[in-house]
Amino acid sequence: MDHGSWPKEEGQSLTELALILPVMLLLLAIALDAGRAMMTHMEVVHAAREGAWVAARPVTSEVMARRATLDALREAGLDPARASVSVVIRSPGQPVEVRVSYTYRPLMSFLPLRSITLRARQTAVRW
Repeated sequence: MDHGSWPKEEGQSLTELALILPVMLLLLAIALDAGRAMMTHMEVVHAAREGAWVAARPVTSEVMARRATLDALREAGLDPARASVSVVIRSPGQPVEVRVSYTYRPLMSFLPLRSITLRARQTAVRW
């Protein structure tokens, strides 16, 4: 092939790559952040479930259930300081309830969403 016959197309591939690469990297970063947010939400739900399980025991207190919830968040690698936990314990045979709110901060901090509040609510019947 004679390189002199196509002088305008020599840098076309590189120009196309330079234009599309930032867009592709941004889409990849958004997809990774969305996956991380979903995983974090699953851990918040798990922590609420752990707290409800502890709250349903016959000899327990709201403090013990809250501590179990925060410990589950810590074990999942999440920062308990970003969590808000509320526990309602009733008499035996009645449902107990644990609510968890967790402030999730995306890695893509330059986007308009600075933080997202992830919520979970779990109930169990007290023994």
